[in-house]
Amino acid sequence: MVAAMMSEIRAGKKVVGAFYGHTGVFAWAPHKVIEEAKAEGYAAHMEPGISAEDCLYAHLGIDPGTYGCQNFEASQFMFYQRNIDPSAYLILSQVAIAGDKSIKRYSTGAAYRQLLIELLSEHYPLDHKVALYECPTLAIDEARIDWIPLSDFAVADVSLITTMVIPPSKKMLKNQQILDKLAELANQSQKRKIEK
Repeated sequence: MVAAMMSEIRAGKKVVGAFYGHTGVFAWAPHKVIEEAKAEGYAAHMEPGISAEDCLYAHLGIDPGTYGCQNFEASQFMFYQRNIDPSAYLILSQVAIAGDKSIKRYSTGAAYRQLLIELLSEHYPLDHKVALYECPTLAIDEARIDWIPLSDFAVADVSLITTMVIPPSKKMLKNQQILDKLAELANQSQKRKIEK
């Protein structure tokens, strides 16, 4: 994609790239072509768009302000040690290519997804319901929202645009030490008001 766009730019044409979801979110080619174009002296920029994640929040009725939200690309999530908070939503993008390092595959298969299940099972029970979400690309399409147990993910039907949404599996724990300090600050503020 980068080579095709750069070829047209070098030929003196005005080039516009349109990508699924937000141009800059989980999309290497748009960032790379802008970098290359600028390095060669061409004017290039990215326009904001509505991301698939924005649609996900609306279609699933999720407010990330309620419990919090963590968002990772599935392979990156697997390659690195991440601190997961199971009291918040976890969103994993590009789950069909979970575990891929080549950036050339369209699917990694059940064995790779089973490794992702094993990793997630450290934080979530295997019977925990997860959503497989796909944002519609046309106004006449509907969103795909399939709820399955985490244990069934390895054999689930997924594509390059499938995102896994994992709701919280634990309750948020209060930080009583900070709550006490905040209460003390509020009391001090109230005392100052009374003294005035």
